[in-house]
Amino acid sequence: MGGRIVTARTAQGVTPAQLAARLGVLKKTVMNWEADRSAPRGNKLVTLAGLLGVPLVWLTTGEETEGKTFLVDDRKTRSLATKMGQLLSLHQQTSNLILELQEDINHLKNEIDMDENEILEQ
Repeated sequence: MGGRIVTARTAQGVTPAQLAARLGVLKKTVMNWEADRSAPRGNKLVTLAGLLGVPLVWLTTGEETEGKTFLVDDRKTRSLATKMGQLLSLHQQTSNLILELQEDINHLKNEIDMDENEILEQ
């Protein structure tokens, strides 16, 4: 499967780092998939096929159906893959921002608790 991931990624003009960002995984993870050291799990596999514009069956088995070649430069597929990549990137950014906000809230809560304790001690 690793070779097919490389082939499809290259056909889309995407780097391993870009693909990793769109999938919300580490670049090392994509590199491991491409080297057949590991394989994507179900949900990532489906998303990967969509981002790369290839059928899931081809990605997992290498089999093409009805004699079609799936690595053609199809504008609609590329457009959908681009939009999916953008959405996944925004999702990752939103998740990161939520974590940062939670840390800020916890930090502020701790400061308020410390101030309240100082007032009670006086």
